[in-house]
Amino acid sequence: MVTSLFKRLPVALIAVLFALASASSFASVKALVDRNPVTLDQSFTLTLQSSEDGDPVLTPLQQDFDILSQGKSSSYQFINGQSSHTISWQIVLMPKHAGQIQIPPLSVNGESSAAIALTVTAAGTNQGNASGQGSNLFLEVGAEPLTGYVQQQILLTVRLYRTVDLGQGSTLSEPKFPNANAVVEKLGQDREFQTVKNGQDYAVIERRYAIYPQKSGQFSMDPIQFDGNVVDGNQGGFFADPFNQHTSHVRTHSEPVRISVKPAPARFSGKQWLPAAELTLAENWSQDPPAFKVGEPITRTLTISAQGLTASQLSALASDALDGFKLYPDQATLKDQPGNNGITGTREQKIALIPTRAGKLDLPAIEVKWWNTRTDKEEVAQLPARSVTVAAGQIDRNGTAPPVVQSQAPIDSGAQSVTVPGMRVVGGWWPWLSLALAVGWLATVLAWWSVSRKKKSETATKRDADESFRKVEAKLKKVCLENDAARATEQLLAWARLRWPVNSPTSLTAMARLCAPALAEALTELDKTRYAKLQTDWRGEAFWRLFAARRPAASVSAGAGESGLAPLYAEPRSTAGS
Repeated sequence: MVTSLFKRLPVALIAVLFALASASSFASVKALVDRNPVTLDQSFTLTLQSSEDGDPVLTPLQQDFDILSQGKSSSYQFINGQSSHTISWQIVLMPKHAGQIQIPPLSVNGESSAAIALTVTAAGTNQGNASGQGSNLFLEVGAEPLTGYVQQQILLTVRLYRTVDLGQGSTLSEPKFPNANAVVEKLGQDREFQTVKNGQDYAVIERRYAIYPQKSGQFSMDPIQFDGNVVDGNQGGFFADPFNQHTSHVRTHSEPVRISVKPAPARFSGKQWLPAAELTLAENWSQDPPAFKVGEPITRTLTISAQGLTASQLSALASDALDGFKLYPDQATLKDQPGNNGITGTREQKIALIPTRAGKLDLPAIEVKWWNTRTDKEEVAQLPARSVTVAAGQIDRNGTAPPVVQSQAPIDSGAQSVTVPGMRVVGGWWPWLSLALAVGWLATVLAWWSVSRKKKSETATKRDADESFRKVEAKLKKVCLENDAARATEQLLAWARLRWPVNSPTSLTAMARLCAPALAEALTELDKTRYAKLQTDWRGEAFWRLFAARRPAASVSAGAGESGLAPLYAEPRSTAGS
C-alpha cells in the first residue's frame, strides 16, 4: 500500500505544478505591437492583455515614445464550460527617434509584461525644401525674404502635400522663432488646391503668415509639425462604411527656416523706423473744396497706408498746434488688410479744425520718412504745405458785437406810495411770490424723492448685473486658459446675452460686429477655428488677455435705448503675436 502511494505521488505533484504554472501564465501580462518595424513619422499600437483589471504603469514608455491615446476593452470566452476574462489596453505610440528601441516591461497589478525589441526606421526626407516629394504626405516651408531688417515683414508659406485622406483632429503647429521675439500674424484662411509634382497628383493645403522679428541677429524657426489621422485604404471599396473608417496617426515636420535680421541702417533719418514695400499719405476734407470760416469747424482726414506693416506700427501723424486754428483730433481708426503681398496697415486720423481769425492762414507740410525695402533706400511721403483763406464770421463782418439788452433800472426805494381813492389796496406781488416759492419747494421735494428711488433701484440692478458679469467672466477665463474653444464660445455667448439683453447676438460672428476691430477679428478667428478642416492650436490665454482689455463696457440698461447700431470704441495701438 505504501508502494502504491509513492507511485501515485509524482503524478499528483506534476498535476499541482501544472495547475500552478497555468494559473501563473493566465495571470501574466502579455504585450504585443501591431507592426514591427515602424517608421519614425508613423504611430503604432501597443496592446497589453491581462486577466486582472487595473491601471497599467506607462511611465517607462515616455523616454522613447509620445503617448498619443489610450483605450480599454474587455472580452469573455466560454470554452467547454470554462469561462475566461481578458482585459486589453490599446496604447497608440509615436517613436521619438530612430534605431533599435526596447519597449520596457510594463506592469499591471504587480504583474509585468515581457520587453519587446522594436525597430524604428528613419522617416522619408520630408523637409522644408520639398525634398520630401514622392512621399504620400510631406511639408514644404518657404520664407521671403530670408534676409531683412528688424520689424520688416517676412512672408512665411507652409504647404502640406498629400495623396491620402485626412481624418478629424489633424493639426499643424504654429511657426515659432525662439529668441527673436517675433510677432506672427496669420494671413487669411487656408487655401486648398491641386498640383502635380514629378508626375504625382497632390492635394495641397496652404497656410501663410506675416512674421515681424523684433530684434536683429541670426534666428532659426522651429520645425513646422503636422500631426494627423490618415484614413487607411482598402476598407471595402464602394460599400465601405464611411462612418467607421480606420485611421492611423502620422507625424511629419519641416526643416527649420533660418533668417538673418539686420538692425535699422544708421543712415535712416526718420523719427520712427518704418520698413515697408510701399507707403502713401493722403488727406480728405469734410467739404470739397474745403471752405474756411471763423468759428465754424471743418474736418480733415489724414490717412497713412503701408504695405508690409501692421496698423499698430504706424504712429500718429503730427497734430501740433496751428497758428490761427483750434485743433480737436478724434480717435484714430486702425485696420489691417491681408493680401497676396502680406499685410497692408492703414491708420486714419480725423481732426476738426476751427479757425480763430480771418485772412490767409498756413497749413504746414506733413512728412513721413520711411524705408523702402524694395529699393533699400529712405523715402519721404509728403502732404505739401498750403495756404487757405478764412472768411470772416458774423462778428467780424459787423465790426461790433451784437447789442446787449439792458435790464430795467430798479425802482427807487425812497419813492412815496400813492393811494387812489375808491381802490382797495392789495398785498402787491409778495403773496404770489410766496405761493410760487411754496409750489417750487414742493416740486423739489417730489423730484428728489423720485430720483432717490430711481437711484436705489438702479444701484440694486447694477449690483446684480455686475455679479452676473463676474461669474460669466470667471468661467470664460477658466476655459480660455484651458484652450477649450467650444466652451469658450458658450461662455462668450452667455456674456453677450448679459451685455445686449435685447437682440442678443446668437453667434460669434454676430457678436464680432458689436466689438472693437481687434476683438472682432479674434472672435471671427475663434469661430473659424472650431469648424476648420485643418485645425490649429487655439491660444486661449492670448484671447483672454485681449478680451479683458477690449471687451465692450457692461451696461445694465443695454438694449433699453439702443438704436441697433454698433457702438464706437477707442482702438489703442497694440502688438499681436503674444
